[in-house]
Amino acid sequence: MIKLIRHCHLAEMSPCVATIGNFDGLHLGHFQLIEKMLKRAQALSLLPTVMTFEPLPQTLLRPEIQLLRLLSFRQKLRLLEKWGIKQVVCLRFNQKLARLSPLAFIEEYLINRINMRYLRVGEDFRFGHRQEGNIETLYQASTRFNFGIEPISLLQAKELKVSSTQIRRSLLEGELKTASALLGRHYSIIGRVIKGDQRGRTLDFPTANLAVKADNLIKGVFASWVQVGEEVYQGVTNVGTRPTVDGKKRLIEVHLLDYAGDLYGKRIAVEFLHKLRDEKRFENIEALKQQIAQDILQAKEWLAVSVAV
Repeated sequence: MIKLIRHCHLAEMSPCVATIGNFDGLHLGHFQLIEKMLKRAQALSLLPTVMTFEPLPQTLLRPEIQLLRLLSFRQKLRLLEKWGIKQVVCLRFNQKLARLSPLAFIEEYLINRINMRYLRVGEDFRFGHRQEGNIETLYQASTRFNFGIEPISLLQAKELKVSSTQIRRSLLEGELKTASALLGRHYSIIGRVIKGDQRGRTLDFPTANLAVKADNLIKGVFASWVQVGEEVYQGVTNVGTRPTVDGKKRLIEVHLLDYAGDLYGKRIAVEFLHKLRDEKRFENIEALKQQIAQDILQAKEWLAVSVAV
């Protein structure tokens, strides 16, 4: 079970090897960094610790830019636990923290609060007031505060820098395959099923409506895997405004194939595997029903091939 710490004090913290970052997306580069951090922690017999921030710093420092998150905080914890992390320190990012000088941040948080003995970060790591701190700052501080520091080279994949920014760009451009390659897994969301207007039942294709902030990174109709508890089902997922019906509110609706049961109140995970088509407006409900039937057929065919491969 992963341990989440929001308020930390030296008296309560075991000596640790740490890594620091937003870790939005937890992509292949993050995995490489955390894997190396875990190995160092094991070699030194120290507690491996991930330090992250909520809200993400960009939302405070660049409020004019609407940051589209790749992962919810719940998903982040879930994946870090899967990767083997036992402890996460989450700092509340506010103006006070943003104004700390790099040296003050190191002393107050890394040394006095989390009892850090060794640090592994990416070679482009920046921190402190106006992001004035960098790897050179950490090397200088390591002598004063007696901790080890080792930067990790940035990962490349298919001639692209593996970064959360590049993944967001790929998703917004409809390049689901590229985004998945950089993530090292399929892009996914987690949400609780709520009651919608039950219009899907009138179309003969009942859907599960997810109680999440409607995804703004992707849109369209997708073949997907849907995890319900410990079981995984094939599905067709629509992200959009349903232009044939009302064309206003952005929704995430999932139709599970070969599933019988009540999903209301359940938390489900949806993996987006393949884009079937863009969302579009149909002349009438009958034409929409015919297209949904075709979407399901195409999804089954694509999923069958992907499993075989």
